[in-house]
Amino acid sequence: MTMKNTLMLTGAAVAAATALAQPRGFDKPPPPAPAQPLQVPPLAEAALPNGVRVATAERHGLPLVTAMLLVEAGSLLDPPGKAGLASLAFTLTGKGTKPPKGPERDAATIAIAAETLGGSLEIDTGARSSRIAMTVPLNRLDESLALMAEVLRTPSFPAEELERSRAQSLDAIKLNLSDPGALSGLLARRLYWGDTPNGIVTTAASLQRITREDVVAFHRRVVRPELVTLVLAGDVEPARARALAEKHFGAWPSNRMAVPVTPAAPPRPMAASSVLLDLPGAGQAAVVVTAPYAAFGNQPEQKARLRAGAVANTVLGVGYSSRINQEVRIKRGLSYGASSGVETLVGGGTLTTFAQTKNASAGEVAKLLAGEIVKLGREDVPAAELAARQQVLVGDFGRQLETTAGLAATAADQLLRRRALGELQQLPAELLAVDAPRVREFAGEFWKPEQLRTVIVADLKAAGPGLREQFPQALVVRSADLDLGSATLLRRK
Repeated sequence: MTMKNTLMLTGAAVAAATALAQPRGFDKPPPPAPAQPLQVPPLAEAALPNGVRVATAERHGLPLVTAMLLVEAGSLLDPPGKAGLASLAFTLTGKGTKPPKGPERDAATIAIAAETLGGSLEIDTGARSSRIAMTVPLNRLDESLALMAEVLRTPSFPAEELERSRAQSLDAIKLNLSDPGALSGLLARRLYWGDTPNGIVTTAASLQRITREDVVAFHRRVVRPELVTLVLAGDVEPARARALAEKHFGAWPSNRMAVPVTPAAPPRPMAASSVLLDLPGAGQAAVVVTAPYAAFGNQPEQKARLRAGAVANTVLGVGYSSRINQEVRIKRGLSYGASSGVETLVGGGTLTTFAQTKNASAGEVAKLLAGEIVKLGREDVPAAELAARQQVLVGDFGRQLETTAGLAATAADQLLRRRALGELQQLPAELLAVDAPRVREFAGEFWKPEQLRTVIVADLKAAGPGLREQFPQALVVRSADLDLGSATLLRRK
């Protein structure tokens, strides 16, 4: 038999023991420290005689550098009927090279070379630009730039890699067509931008039309010194950056072809103000409500407007405490999260709010999103809320500067806007200077009820008849009939 000794303590004894166990002065958390000023690191710009620009963002203390080649050419330069060409062309730059001097490399050899240098090639294409980047130790920067220059300038575009990349893209498109979240975003773009270059999306049909000759011709037209910026962020100084740029890009001759110009078409919204896409079997519904946003511009009043828009968007849907997340998730538990984002292009811009929810609550979520968007244009944001949301915005900017990759991306975005890097020094103060009337004025100008567009992707049977009653004029599309490449969104029969 096992004997157990039990120590019995009175309530008073327990309280005394607990008090003794607590170190004096440490039973409460310390007060928050004073806010530290945001330090934007030194930034510098230069240009080579052939047109290649060089940008340096210094962050010393760690022997690490992010090198980025920013090419001002993206999906907005896709020719009619061949959406996806820019993305495919830049993806293939990392799949094989044929330099005039030195051995050819295949995709595996390029990947191994990058890993040997302590990094990996990151290649992506957006609407207005494409980027090739590596983050490497400082002592491997020279070799890394040699590899990046080879990839950018002398791709071989192997036919087998073209077909492999095409197949991967086709698989991704097929997956997106069954994903409510991805589908709602594509439909929202088509609904707001219409058949302008900003509204065209890559489809299986457009990918199938792209030939190797198309890829080679596109690369020859857009990859040229005048459209390329070398961004170096990290433990490197401007003089060293300039010397490396001269070494790897200084002898690159200019292209005699006309410089391609990214189109600046304003949006041409489709006639329907809402779309209901029936996706039978969808476990959840995706809800998107969009509104116009300020176009890109560099005049003082345009910059001020965009700063007000950034603050308005942060109040609306950036972070856990944003308004739409509070209404949709915190107060009603209708979603795991609701958020908003903005896109600014030369011809116009768009605000996009998004949430996923149960099929049966899709209409309620759409109403909540729209209500919060419009509300911002009708009443001032309370001072405490505005201050908190501005700190979120400035904090996000500060965190972006903490890594070399984030610093390089911030500098690249600034250059893509044709703005001086030095302006980033004033950005935090300018964001904090936006007041409540300015936020209301911005939202009232752009986010009127009649300007909103709504997309809901759901199992309409599970959503119930109330959803169609809520949107009686909506364009209703069965997923089997959807064609994102069509002006009507409907497949020809």
